[in-house]
Amino acid sequence: MPCIKPPQPEKVRDLKEESFIREGKGRLRVLIESEGEKIETSMSGSLKSVDEIAEMLGVEARDGRIETVVDGVKVRAERGKLEMEFENGDRLRIEKA
Repeated sequence: MPCIKPPQPEKVRDLKEESFIREGKGRLRVLIESEGEKIETSMSGSLKSVDEIAEMLGVEARDGRIETVVDGVKVRAERGKLEMEFENGDRLRIEKA
């Protein structure tokens, strides 16, 4: 049975959006919303699994979902979709295209 690791804030601070993406086949849609502006793009790759994301953040996934706040960032994830809302109101959404 895998062990849940305690949160490591220094590890989370170093994470970038690309940390949640696995290179390879597939297409992802990336949407960034900031102060009324929207930027939308697509890229190749796939989103890491909910369990992998939970391990990276040091949280526990429940029912295949993550809903938590880590280092001031609201994180919601489910299969094929990741949403992050930052303290300044900016939002990032990565989902399977």
